Amino acid sequence: MPRAFTDAERMKIRNRLIAIGKRFINASGTRLLVVEDMSREAGISKGSFYSFFPSREDFILSVFESWEKEHREALIDRISEGAGSTREKLERFFLGSFELIEREPGLARMGFGEIERLMEDLPAERIAAHQDNDAKVLSRTFAEWAQGGLIDPTALEALPGIISALFSIALHKDDFRHGGYYPAVKLIAEALAMRLATERKGGES
Repeated sequence: MPRAFTDAERMKIRNRLIAIGKRFINASGTRLLVVEDMSREAGISKGSFYSFFPSREDFILSVFESWEKEHREALIDRISEGAGSTREKLERFFLGSFELIEREPGLARMGFGEIERLMEDLPAERIAAHQDNDAKVLSRTFAEWAQGGLIDPTALEALPGIISALFSIALHKDDFRHGGYYPAVKLIAEALAMRLATERKGGES
């Protein structure tokens, strides 16, 4: 029977497992991810691992969510702290949405098919919770940008779905003709920024 951990121990061990999972996935992908290996490196038993994550698939999604949160916060900072016009900031934000996959080799190895299989193996309520959290975070951020006069408020309803679509495009990078992916995503980012950026006084956007 797995031993009981204090709340502080649980948080520390969970964070350690996520960090180990990132390293393992970046090194070998998700298919070779073995629960026993991660448990051993974290200094816990396999039984204890499942007291933190109900399944291997839930753990993989949790690792992905940690990556997503980290990079999404960095992307949002591009708008609030970055230099340049509103349009330039938005273009950097959308380009950064494509870059998430490339910054984490483990995600790049997964591919669209493997992500679909992962989702099929997870309970529907876990997927719904993940999607709801994504939508809430993005909707809140975009609403703040609209209130601050950065983006067109009439596009707010569509924006969370657009971010999901950009991620799907990034997963299909290998389907583009050689040399065609980067020009395509740059054009998409430019078009979105041009459509969304509100006009500033003096004509700057």
